[in-house]
Amino acid sequence: GAAPFRAFLQARALKKSQGIEVGPMYYYFGSRHRSMEYLYGEELEAYLHDGLLTHLGLAFSRDQKKKVYIQHKIIEDGRQLVKFLVPDIDGQEVKDGDKGIFTLCGPVWPVPDIQEALVQAFSEYGWGREKAENKIAELKDRVVLGAARAYARRTMADYAERPEESQFEVTVARV
Repeated sequence: GAAPFRAFLQARALKKSQGIEVGPMYYYFGSRHRSMEYLYGEELEAYLHDGLLTHLGLAFSRDQKKKVYIQHKIIEDGRQLVKFLVPDIDGQEVKDGDKGIFTLCGPVWPVPDIQEALVQAFSEYGWGREKAENKIAELKDRVVLGAARAYARRTMADYAERPEESQFEVTVARV
């Protein structure tokens, strides 16, 4: 589940406590009920309060009449996500340190609803649908998929050693 992402947050907190600058981080978490499934909620909100998290996008699908899922939160934040994930959308040259990464806990990529939310954001804020879909395919090189595999494949040391990927992060945890 969310344990690898919790480790990412803890590693960032350690870096920040050592005076090392960490970039912005958006964290999305979705489950059915906040009261029963909001894993590490107090910890996440403390990170948000302390500025380690820039944004906490919460989607509890059964806590209100109209179901709200992570992809809805991604669409709401589309402009900012585009800015971080594809800063070159306007054709400007971008150095690697300004590019973000997208990590996803849940089913294996592609998660159709989340992929569609990203395509919709890219389409709305700069590109046509075809170019947006192609960019998603290209971004898969910078996407960490499946929490257990991601944790096994990328140790925290590897993660910390890749500053070009630690400037901005979008982390999506689905329960």
